[in-house]
Amino acid sequence: MNGFPLVFRALITGPARRHPVRILLPILGVAIGVAAVAAIHHANRSVTASFENAAASIAGRSDFVVTGVTGVPVAQLAALGFLWKIGSFAPAVTGPAVLEEGPREGEHEVAQVLGIDWGGDGAVREVRLVAPAGPGARTALARPGSVFVSAPFAARHDLAPGSTLAVVAGGQRRRVAIGGILELSGVARASGGDILLTDVFTAQELLGKKGLVDRVDIVLDPGVSRKDAAREIALHLPAGLSLEPPGRAAETAGRMVRAFRFNLNALGSLTLLVGIFLITNAVSIAVLRRRPEIATLRAIGAPRTVIFAAFLAEGLAIGVAGTLGGEVLGFFVSRAALSAVGGTVSSIYLPTARIAGAAYGGAVALSAAVGLAAAVAATLLPAIEATRVAPSPAMRPGSIEGVARRRLRPRALAAVAALGGAWALSRGGPVDGFPLFGFAAVGLVVVALGLAAPLLVRLGAKGPGRLLAGAVGVEGRLAAGFFGGGLARNGIAVTALAMALGMTLAMIVTVASIRETVRVWVESTLRSDLWVKADAGGRSGVVGDLAPEIVPFLERFEGVAAVDPFRAREVLDAAARPFTLGSGDFRVVARVGGLPLLDGADPRPVALAARERGEVLVSEPFARRYRAAAGSTVSVPTPTGPRPFRVAGVYRDYSNDRGTVVMDRALYLGIFGDARVTSVAVLAAPGVDPTALRRRILAAAQGRFAISVSTNRELRREALAIFDRTFAVTRALEAIAIGVAVLGIANALAASAVERRRAFGLLRAIGAAGGQIRRATLYEAVLTGLVGTAAAAAAGAAFAWLLLGVINPQSFGWTVALRVPWATLAEASGLVLAASFLAGVVPGRIAAAVNPAAALAEE
Repeated sequence: MNGFPLVFRALITGPARRHPVRILLPILGVAIGVAAVAAIHHANRSVTASFENAAASIAGRSDFVVTGVTGVPVAQLAALGFLWKIGSFAPAVTGPAVLEEGPREGEHEVAQVLGIDWGGDGAVREVRLVAPAGPGARTALARPGSVFVSAPFAARHDLAPGSTLAVVAGGQRRRVAIGGILELSGVARASGGDILLTDVFTAQELLGKKGLVDRVDIVLDPGVSRKDAAREIALHLPAGLSLEPPGRAAETAGRMVRAFRFNLNALGSLTLLVGIFLITNAVSIAVLRRRPEIATLRAIGAPRTVIFAAFLAEGLAIGVAGTLGGEVLGFFVSRAALSAVGGTVSSIYLPTARIAGAAYGGAVALSAAVGLAAAVAATLLPAIEATRVAPSPAMRPGSIEGVARRRLRPRALAAVAALGGAWALSRGGPVDGFPLFGFAAVGLVVVALGLAAPLLVRLGAKGPGRLLAGAVGVEGRLAAGFFGGGLARNGIAVTALAMALGMTLAMIVTVASIRETVRVWVESTLRSDLWVKADAGGRSGVVGDLAPEIVPFLERFEGVAAVDPFRAREVLDAAARPFTLGSGDFRVVARVGGLPLLDGADPRPVALAARERGEVLVSEPFARRYRAAAGSTVSVPTPTGPRPFRVAGVYRDYSNDRGTVVMDRALYLGIFGDARVTSVAVLAAPGVDPTALRRRILAAAQGRFAISVSTNRELRREALAIFDRTFAVTRALEAIAIGVAVLGIANALAASAVERRRAFGLLRAIGAAGGQIRRATLYEAVLTGLVGTAAAAAAGAAFAWLLLGVINPQSFGWTVALRVPWATLAEASGLVLAASFLAGVVPGRIAAAVNPAAALAEE
């Protein structure tokens, strides 16, 4: 390209060597954004890969898997005998077990129990023994009551063949013998190696699943058509059983957490978006400062394409440098993100999940592509603007601001149009369960913010600027003039700050609203005095279930007024989407309430009527996903096939986003025959101390049940602790975004100070002191922060409305009551204003240090 090296040296590399800080700030912004994208993508990909690896380890070489709503009855395995003609099959039993002893005191790990048929499982799963070796291996395999563990698990817990391990499984404390050590390959890789492999009957005994297996894996003979086999198997399957691909378990687990992962990706992108504004800011300021040089080059014959290519190359160079730094930073940040995301997944969604770090290469490639594409996209508009510089007028200082002032009206109209488009998009429904139109509406609000920023700068110079002038005198008037005289430059800084702070304010309101809604819901729902579950070793949530005998055991205690056993299990609809099927004693609900209905009706008569008519109650997320309402009919999978149930009412539920269908326990037992219990709510009689009742229950349960008993207050505190832990990642992302935006203010002011050297020299020449100019620059930083904060308040209101009214209901299916934490919002805004003031310190010193004679000599 003719003349490119000369132009590039004159416009890019020369100024960069003289003022490297202005290049370093956008590089840092891009690096932080790329690191956030890489870390979150790596964490999310690790979750998906862990699910896939765990499912693959369990499935082995399976071509198909047969499952049932409550499992596959052992009695029905004979009906699968026809499979021997086309292949082989092997039953398996799975479930969680809590280790009584951890590698460190206070730690209680959760392992996965897998029971297999040692005789026929070899065709399905790979099992390699490390010890015992030789003839004793076969004896160990056949010994009932023993389990096999992976080599890393054995080393971590100091286990060897013949050792014993204390576990809690099926709501009871048991001690199992270590029959052998497995090589960490094949099935031993399931749950990250934390697996207790045993025979089917031992697993049934441990987990309380006598007469049932969880799955039957099918392996076809070579040459058998999968399509023909699937058709034949479906024809012979007993009612209530279904045929699935071996990867369905991973898909189901992925669906359970996809809304959580999707929103994390969206929040991570916010940081990169602020970085894009920093690049736009840096290149735009470079164009503004170098307009005289551009005009000169244009006057001596430099083509527009060369000017465009030079600035595009600058943006690309910033993107490359920022991306390289971001990849290195992301490698370390990804560890923290993986720990946070993995902890949330295992504590809320899947207790046996082991989230291992996936290969970092995919995150590197994606974040690099996103970072470089963002850098190029951010540079396009400023580079195009540079090509429009006319030789003659551009040689005069301030010409670009004249152009910016002439464009205020069109930009204002375009901003209004963008807001109208955002409102229109917000009316759209979800796409495959994702609020794509809602996020697109957020993007249009950001566009509107960028379009309106120069107008906001002008209004800020006239309004708050005049007030500042009246308050502090001449420095205030200078600050207002400085601020209003840089519509284009300050507009970009205001946009970056308003976008980052606005989203942060919106998230503060959203989190506070959801938290308060959850708190009120917990208080209105938890009417019991005690909550009993299988001992989970101090972990949050439910791990495993309890034997049916727990119900009469609790009912016999003096001081117990009522017992409500609750059963919950994950089932799949016809489209393989998971939801929760639950059962409880509707007589207890009819007595105490505790199931707030969406329409505000009294739940007690509704629950009693539902019990009498054989109807169900559905949660709000289920109602949104399946368009269910009181009086409508929903289909529920049962052991005899799908069955329709009339909906008696829709209740508020914030315990999961997949949706729940609840029926009376008597109806559930009659249909499913599943008497086991997930948890039990206990109501104490009037005048009975719940704490004393808990002590009596725990003492009587010793040696019989392994249970954890929480009081009402403890359960409420645990629910809110889980909520706070879930949103910890978002707070970190918000802080990063604001930090990057404040860097943008510093960058804009530093460039402004250099650009206005002649103006500062003239002010010094007519008597202005260096301290006055420094203070004026600081006040300009304050004005930038004030206008950015005001714009952030407006943008934050729009973001919060979209998050609470569109994105949250479409992602999770929850209705959330608005709560505005004014004190927290004021604190966040105050911190940003203080940071804005500090961002003006270095530019103020640059401005105050201008030599009047040297500056005026440039004229």
